[in-house]
Amino acid sequence: MAQTDPPSFAAVWRSRVSEQGPKPFLTFYDAGSGERVELSYTTFDNWLSKTGNLIQDELLAEPGDRITLLARPHWLTAVWALAPLLTGVVLAPWGDPADAHMVVAGPESLDEARGGAGGGAAELWALSLLPLGLPFPETPEGFRDFSAEVRAHADRFSPLDPPNGQTVALAEPDGTELTHRELVEAARETGGLVSADRLLVAVNRDRFTTAELIEWLYAPVSAGASVVLVRGADQAQLDRIAESERTTGLYLLS
Repeated sequence: MAQTDPPSFAAVWRSRVSEQGPKPFLTFYDAGSGERVELSYTTFDNWLSKTGNLIQDELLAEPGDRITLLARPHWLTAVWALAPLLTGVVLAPWGDPADAHMVVAGPESLDEARGGAGGGAAELWALSLLPLGLPFPETPEGFRDFSAEVRAHADRFSPLDPPNGQTVALAEPDGTELTHRELVEAARETGGLVSADRLLVAVNRDRFTTAELIEWLYAPVSAGASVVLVRGADQAQLDRIAESERTTGLYLLS
């Protein structure tokens, strides 16, 4: 019997957690701070569940609502790139804050997020992106601190209105939208990865396009592969990390 295609990217993620649970999913290095964090599929799913519950139960976001994400590549940014898809909410990476139900901003993007608050953004949330996911020493004015509040939410998540293939998943800054089925197809067609792969992603800038997000995050999920996300490393550092982590490919975000 032919296998039925997953109806949503949320279904793809659930399948990967079931299949790959204890396998490393995302390993993050910050060459500046020396931080290294490794999260398995299961551990990352715990973060997604807590974040999904925050989105659904506290923010009362519904399918069709938008979350604008303004944060550099980081393991917490990856949490926010996936959690909205589990809830059926639309993710708008580097979209207009004025169009959003909620804006999630990294430390470099707080002013940009504030600029849209008067245009209708109901909630402003800040990501400290500090080592170990620690909260800000002092919460930025006008924001709620994600790291300080997310841990109170439940470890299991069940969407009230599960996304299907026709649910909008992503919105690009130019207004183009991708459904879950289109995202599933794009991720499958990108990267040529297999589950044994460990993709080294070298990051030397803050912003990324939707196509780049598919390359460094959604395509590895689709394949059940691992991501080694490295920020600010020089070539010698990248070479050492590639050897120690036994990476099988390189993607440059520079």
